[in-house]
Amino acid sequence: MTELLVIKKENEKLKFKVTEKQLNRWNPNKYEKIITNRDYNLLAYLFYDLYNMGYPIEKAIEKFKRFLNEPDLFFLK
Repeated sequence: MTELLVIKKENEKLKFKVTEKQLNRWNPNKYEKIITNRDYNLLAYLFYDLYNMGYPIEKAIEKFKRFLNEPDLFFLK
């Protein structure tokens, strides 16, 4: 099965969950985290959890840093 990372914004909260992709069935969450403010420590804990689940967080952070200097991505700001 395919694993999905779902990110949802509810009011001032970010809700992250990891689940399996399934059709027409109840799908339990493998992981869920809610971040209620813009605290970098909470984001670091999220990245650590995702890293432990096998997500390529270090590569994603490197790419994120390259995006900051990319003028062609102005539409993302």
